[in-house]
Amino acid sequence: MKRILTLLFALMMTASLGLMAQDNTKAEKKEAKAAEKGKSMSLTGWVRDQDGKTVFVNDKDKQTWNISNPDAVKGHEGHHVKIKAMLNEGDHSVNVENLSMLSKGKQSGEEQKK
Repeated sequence: MKRILTLLFALMMTASLGLMAQDNTKAEKKEAKAAEKGKSMSLTGWVRDQDGKTVFVNDKDKQTWNISNPDAVKGHEGHHVKIKAMLNEGDHSVNVENLSMLSKGKQSGEEQKK
C-alpha cells in the first residue's frame, strides 16, 4: 500500500511541474501578442535600479524589462507594483502608462531582498 501511495505522489508531483512550465510559456506568448498588436498590458512586479537604469522585473517569468519612461515610476524603486504598460519586444522595454502600489502585505518577499 505504501508503494502505491508513494508512486501516486511522485506521479502527481511530476505532473504539477509540467503544468508550471507551461504557465510561463503562456505568459510569454501573451506578452508577445500584446507587443505585436501595440496593446497595453497589466503586469505585476518590482521596480529596480540596475546598472544605472530603472527596470521592471515581472513576477510571472522573472524577466527584466527596461523602462522607457523612468519618470513614471520615480520614487517607486524597490516597490512591488502593478503597472499598465505598452511592451516593446524590439528593445525589451516597457512604456508605463499607469502604476499602482500593491498592499504592504505583498511588499515582502524574496524579490525585495535583491
